[in-house]
Amino acid sequence: MVRTRSIAALVALALAVTSVPAMPSEPATPEAQIKAGIVFNLALATSWPEGSLSPSNFVIGVIGHDETDPLLSGLAGKEMRRRALVLRDPLSAAAATEAQIVYISRSRQADIRTVLDSLAGHPLLTVSDVDGFCEAGGMVQLRRDRNRIQLHVNREAAELAGLRFSSQLLKVAEIVEGGD
Repeated sequence: MVRTRSIAALVALALAVTSVPAMPSEPATPEAQIKAGIVFNLALATSWPEGSLSPSNFVIGVIGHDETDPLLSGLAGKEMRRRALVLRDPLSAAAATEAQIVYISRSRQADIRTVLDSLAGHPLLTVSDVDGFCEAGGMVQLRRDRNRIQLHVNREAAELAGLRFSSQLLKVAEIVEGGD
């Protein structure tokens, strides 16, 4: 069953979290700010398997490049789940298995299935704004719909990796089935 609900509260929280300046040469778009904030908040709305998190660092990795990258870099050093938030950008698909969240940029759209296949079976959350991301086996797609960002969630892909989403996240997301 597909459920769609407003994500106004999540977006407001995302905007509050992302008061991070972008690179001076490239002003951040409001959409990129919202996406970076949502990535940060997804870490709070996701549970990882016991023992799968590093005791000292919470790693967000970025595969590819787009306008959201500088804003994600601004999150480095914040605290996440009592761990220092570390950003690894750029990150190879092979090294991504050391991250807790992997953001896959649009620049990798052509080989999205290959990237997802290399991450399968590892307890990490995959996030992207690539169209059809959840249907390809990704876990969370940030999808623009008119003036807002909608969350599409592939709950089955997350569960296969041992991850669980909070009921609050599931209330504001559209549940999508997909993946091979």
